[in-house]
Amino acid sequence: MNYLAYTFDCNPPKPLSEILVSQLAEIGFESFEETQTGVVGYVPENLHNSADVATCVKMLEGMGDIKFKSELIPDQNWNAVWESEYPVVTIGDKCIVRAPFHRIEAGEYDLDIQINPQMSFGTGHHETTFLVLSMLLKMDLKNVSLLDMGSGTGVLAIAARKLGAADVMAIDSEDWAYKNTLENVELNNVDIHVHKAETIPQDSPVYDVILANINKNVLVQLMASFAVHLKEGGTLILSGFFQSDIDEIAEKASKYNLFLIDREIKNSWAALELKKENS
Repeated sequence: MNYLAYTFDCNPPKPLSEILVSQLAEIGFESFEETQTGVVGYVPENLHNSADVATCVKMLEGMGDIKFKSELIPDQNWNAVWESEYPVVTIGDKCIVRAPFHRIEAGEYDLDIQINPQMSFGTGHHETTFLVLSMLLKMDLKNVSLLDMGSGTGVLAIAARKLGAADVMAIDSEDWAYKNTLENVELNNVDIHVHKAETIPQDSPVYDVILANINKNVLVQLMASFAVHLKEGGTLILSGFFQSDIDEIAEKASKYNLFLIDREIKNSWAALELKKENS
């Protein structure tokens, strides 16, 4: 699959670029790279609509100035670009997310996750993935059942399995994500169920923990399904949105007896931990 890389120069860079990212995520952009002057966003060529991009920029005219350009990136070049630029990610002193070409000493980290880099949020580099990983590291996942909805590379599902979760399901609607998750599951030598779907299948069991690192609108649409497939007293972790969206998401969740108990913030991005209470 070919991608388009859009380079946006924003004045002022913040919060303009952060608001722009939120809008671009709603029109098919899958990954973002922060720059000193703005952001680079990546969108699949088959989902690209230049008029939609122009509309997003125009909506922010009153907040500052945005200049942008686009460049076609052939699929066969992507891995080579990542291999030359992809740094390791560490969460505290216990967890590392790295590509197979990074070398570390055996036993250097308690949680060592290898991810073959692809175009997605799920590499640990994006704030939302980092935040959810941080939350998982604080939890006791031993023998729990867990669903990772919108799994991307599968990094969160893999982390959960390595942290002791006994039954893990990873679901994503994108074919590339499904294939990449399978690849990364094998790379990490873990046992995870991987499924390609846009929603949680009706015949799915109920889970102790559900993770969803998606965009705000999709999270809101899936909230009822999360409630159906989460056990009473279970934990729902949501990310993929900004700090300014917390109240809206928490209010929507509360309608399904999902109540906010904790939050993490990083560079204006947010992750929420919610509990399902008895109805």
